[in-house]
Amino acid sequence: MELKRGLLKISKKSLFRIILGIGFPIIAISWIVAINVEYDDIRPFDWLYFGLFVFSGIIHIFEGFGYSFSKLFGNAFIMIDQNIIRIKNGVLEKEQHILWNEIASIDYKPTNFQITKKDKTTIALKLSNLDYSLIQEIKEIIRHIGKEKGTFVSF
Repeated sequence: MELKRGLLKISKKSLFRIILGIGFPIIAISWIVAINVEYDDIRPFDWLYFGLFVFSGIIHIFEGFGYSFSKLFGNAFIMIDQNIIRIKNGVLEKEQHILWNEIASIDYKPTNFQITKKDKTTIALKLSNLDYSLIQEIKEIIRHIGKEKGTFVSF
C-alpha cells in the first residue's frame, strides 16, 4: 500500500480569468499610452503600475487555463510507501521525512503525527492545512504499513 498525493490545488479552467488576464495588460498599455500622449513624460510610478498589471494579467491567464501558479516555485505533496514517509505541506515549507526502519512508534495528535524513533528521539510530522478526508486516508495507510512493519501505531 502506498499514498502519493500532490497538495497544490488545481483549479478548473475559467474563461472569466482568461479574459481578466488579457484585460490587465490592455489597461496597462492604455495607461502608458495615455500618459505619453497627455504628459509626454512617463514617470517610474507609471512603469511600476504597468509592470504590476502585466504581471497580474500573466498570473490570471496562467491560472485561467487551469495551471497552479505556485507550482512554478515548488511542490507540496504527501508520499507514504513501504520505505519512507515524506510530507511537504506547502511550496515554501521544508520537506519532512522519516524512514520506516527508524520508527519505534507513531501517535496521532490533531495537528501532527508524533513519531518516536528507535533512538528515543521524537519528531512531529505536521498535518496543518490538510483536509479531514486526506488525514483519515493518511492514518489508514500508516496504520496498515505500521502493522506490516511491526511498528506500534496509536490512533
